[in-house]
Amino acid sequence: MRTRRDGSTPVPPSPSSSPASSPAQAFTPEYLALLAQRDEPLTGAEADAAGPWHLEPHAQGWAVLRQGESLERGSRPQAVFARKDAARLAASVLPGTGRRLRYTLGTEADSFWGYPVLDDNRVVGHVQFFDETFLAALNVVDALVSLPADLAWVLDAAGGLALDHAGKIAAERAAG
Repeated sequence: MRTRRDGSTPVPPSPSSSPASSPAQAFTPEYLALLAQRDEPLTGAEADAAGPWHLEPHAQGWAVLRQGESLERGSRPQAVFARKDAARLAASVLPGTGRRLRYTLGTEADSFWGYPVLDDNRVVGHVQFFDETFLAALNVVDALVSLPADLAWVLDAAGGLALDHAGKIAAERAAG
């Protein structure tokens, strides 16, 4: 039965719906113990790292925790940083650490082009040197631009001055 003009149905507040009495976990300990006896699916690592993440003030600076976790509830942070900008960067890259890396580096160099960069075993580019650090950075940026919420963490960490300059550069590039 819809009772509002916008078509929605109001839900009456219940005494148990206050934040103070909200459960810390939606699943029973018995159910979680049963699941713990199984092997994790292939997607388990990605789900573990996916977040979403949030920051909370911590005695040593800023804690990075999954949504649904909190220091107040006794959750252990995934990371703690003295500076908030570093915590924001950590929150931005954590989801990518569980993903399958899109790009890999071929081990056989072409005499002219260099080492192949592969995506799903197809050559998508070349680099002059066998540079695993470059490839790691490429995969991090790939993960960031694939997940808008994580890209937003990077933008937030960049600060206003960097975004002002980046906005001008982006506008100039878009114009042609």
